Amino acid sequence: MKAITALSLVLIALVFCVPEDAMPMDLDQFQWKNRLLFLFAPDDENLIFKKFQTEIKSQTAEVEDRDLVVFEVLEKGLSRMNRTQLERQVADSMRNRFKAPRQKFTLILVGKDGGTKLKRHAQTSLKEVFELIDSMPMRQKEMRQKTQ
Repeated sequence: MKAITALSLVLIALVFCVPEDAMPMDLDQFQWKNRLLFLFAPDDENLIFKKFQTEIKSQTAEVEDRDLVVFEVLEKGLSRMNRTQLERQVADSMRNRFKAPRQKFTLILVGKDGGTKLKRHAQTSLKEVFELIDSMPMRQKEMRQKTQ
């Protein structure tokens, strides 16, 4: 009985004492497999967010070719990873992890190595993101391998 009580106390402590961003999605699962594109916005009505979202939808083959996983992280409304809905806690922990300011659009590109390659708070085109990715040595190698 004492063991059950002690275990219960440990579980309660974990739930209430562990910081919010200590329980996020493990982004390490994507390392060396995918590049991550984070779009942080106040909501889905943000004009820069909407424009970028339209570009992504119209260029899905190019997005997939570059092994991009797209995260749409919104303060209000549903956040998503590609087409999968994210829980609010996960979205908030991502915003905290990347120090994305509230009430502002932020784009962050994370490379396959897990490093941040681009961080912008203003208008950016998907073409610019593709050009940056295509200039990376790992992407150059991927493109050469596809032509062989």
